[in-house]
Amino acid sequence: PAHQRRGVGTRLLRAALHRLEAAGAEWVALGGGGEDYIWPGVPDDLPAAVGFFAARGWRWDHRVIDLVRDLRDYQPPPGAYQRASRAGVSLEVAGERDLEAVLAFEAATFPTWLRWFQRRDSSVLVARDGDGRVVGTLLFRGPDEGLMFAPMLGPASGTIGCVGVADDHQGRGVGSAMVAHASELLRRAGTRACHIGWVVRRDFYVRVGYTPWRAYLLSRRQLPST
Repeated sequence: PAHQRRGVGTRLLRAALHRLEAAGAEWVALGGGGEDYIWPGVPDDLPAAVGFFAARGWRWDHRVIDLVRDLRDYQPPPGAYQRASRAGVSLEVAGERDLEAVLAFEAATFPTWLRWFQRRDSSVLVARDGDGRVVGTLLFRGPDEGLMFAPMLGPASGTIGCVGVADDHQGRGVGSAMVAHASELLRRAGTRACHIGWVVRRDFYVRVGYTPWRAYLLSRRQLPST
């Protein structure tokens, strides 16, 4: 704070853009974390940061949120599993034998998430149809003292992410069933606060029992050399 409004932030931003351009980057996005997720964009409860980037020509593309839930008293909402069950969908935690099918599903359906599944640092919940085909996946982890948000949410925190359902099974309650089941598994394992990040479909997660926590403004721009 003692060195704010002296041009330090502007020079840091300019140097970062030059360094990324020199390294061959074609696009740059505002956010934090590098190889690990922290913030998808600029937190909208930091008005000085929002104003800083807006004043330097960054334009906001869209807004996403994080949600949290204290799992100690978590119970799935009534009917959370019924529609998926009627559609013949079953849920299970993936084992070694499922890895090939899971990675193939991500590569074909949600390729931008593939690398998070390849890291294998989280458990995978798999939804299968009556023929045994993978029709949905999500990652979950906890309780984990090393979780990025543990300093804010507490040491026994957990996370759910990369919730995806195949096009031909959307609208059948598969996503809701997966989130509810993963939340129950985390609760049984001793997880207290569960974090779900980078969310656009707010109402979907609210219906499964989660509460909006923070919001972020996203922005990206093409670097001059491209």
